[in-house]
Amino acid sequence: MALQIGDALRSGVDTLLSEDGLLITGVFLLFNLGNTVASSTLMRALFDEVMNMGGPAGPGGSAGAGAPGFSVSDLTGPFSLDIAMPVAAVLVLLFLIIGQLVKFWGIRLFAEPQEIMDENTSDRAVMAVVLGGGVAVLTFAVSMSSNALNVSGRPLLGGLAGLLSGLLSLIIGLAFVYLLQSIALYDGGYVETLKHCVARFMDAPAQIIVLLFILLLLSIIPGIPSTASVISVVLPGSFDLPSQSILQVASMVLNAPVQAFSLAVITDAYLQVREDQDDDGF
Repeated sequence: MALQIGDALRSGVDTLLSEDGLLITGVFLLFNLGNTVASSTLMRALFDEVMNMGGPAGPGGSAGAGAPGFSVSDLTGPFSLDIAMPVAAVLVLLFLIIGQLVKFWGIRLFAEPQEIMDENTSDRAVMAVVLGGGVAVLTFAVSMSSNALNVSGRPLLGGLAGLLSGLLSLIIGLAFVYLLQSIALYDGGYVETLKHCVARFMDAPAQIIVLLFILLLLSIIPGIPSTASVISVVLPGSFDLPSQSILQVASMVLNAPVQAFSLAVITDAYLQVREDQDDDGF
């Protein structure tokens, strides 16, 4: 049986509307708040670092904005903290790890008891930190390389790095789409879990790519307030928009159910392809 996209989407809706789905949505909302503070703080520290190194200021003399009347807080929003770059980087890395644990917990919560092959939650959680966190940190580092080049006034190199990092992130995202599901619901060691994860992707690559594209389209919805927030900075007064803080909060609130739904859908897809396989050694 090939991966049934409709079944995965219907299961995601049912799970999202369940008590467990509402619980994980609430947890994602709290996580999004902390993660927004962490990412905004790192961006602010990055701009401050570039300015301290004599990087380009805006034509109007504003620090790091690249346009008259801009400030660092205009770009990072009201949730950033004024702390040193190393502390900001550690804060972001911490939330990357926390995010893996939140998803790991959500997957175990969504699955039926008989679908969890290894009941040792603590050992599998450590694996989620090591493997899931490692992949998340790698993807983040790749994406930040292009951002750093853009901020430092090297848009050409930044654009090239952005294309390469986007391609690499896509490859990593597809190959390890079931990584956390494999960690949470499989019972192999580190190497076996990685092999199992990639093998399950290869079971139905076309279907999971289509499913991920649908989820990508859905993720546009919580991105709308964030886009409006940027517009409110670039074109102040041009549109009757709420304050930047309200728009960022709206984005966080909308993103939480989308994250919970996506997690439930991919978990159901993983269980479908896993159930369809005989014992393949991994």
